[in-house]
Amino acid sequence: MMLGRTPSAWFRKLEVVVLMETFARAFDVEPPRLGGLSANGALTMFREFTAACMEAALEDERVTAFVRGRLVEEAQRLGRAVRCVMAAGQPVRLAQLNKLWCSNRLTCSARPQSTFRVVRYLYRGIGIELTGSVPGALRFGPCSFAQRYTPKDCHLMSAFDEGFICGIMGVEGTLCLDCRLTEGAACCCARLEEDG
Repeated sequence: MMLGRTPSAWFRKLEVVVLMETFARAFDVEPPRLGGLSANGALTMFREFTAACMEAALEDERVTAFVRGRLVEEAQRLGRAVRCVMAAGQPVRLAQLNKLWCSNRLTCSARPQSTFRVVRYLYRGIGIELTGSVPGALRFGPCSFAQRYTPKDCHLMSAFDEGFICGIMGVEGTLCLDCRLTEGAACCCARLEEDG
């Protein structure tokens, strides 16, 4: 997979469509329609949609805990599907991702260094710069979501990051955030700690 510095507009919109569907599944809601929107418009809609869903979920601690688990699970499935597509050396197609999503038993291998380059590229597509290594220390920022999300939103959304990064990298682990942009830090600093 050839990766440029910045994903193209059509790729960024496709990425938002896939993320929107994954996020909506975790919350068991219908995703908004993105037809006719530009990549930037779709990303704005995604930020607003996710913030609204999280705001409602954060009103009840039991719902928050349930949704956090669903976010990890759905994002991990997406990450595994992307990993399988990469391992096959094929271009990413939405229909192929949807088929792989539904599989509970995905075992694919891809080289960790090239896989993390793809992770960084995908995050860049939604306006987040990511540096670091997996497992190990990660730095998120600047981040296009920081101005819209509250600290509680950011904390809940980190479950999505945990699931996606673990899924695509083929590891089991926990994402521990040490500081967040939404709390005034210069960036979000995290550690992905592999499970025993």
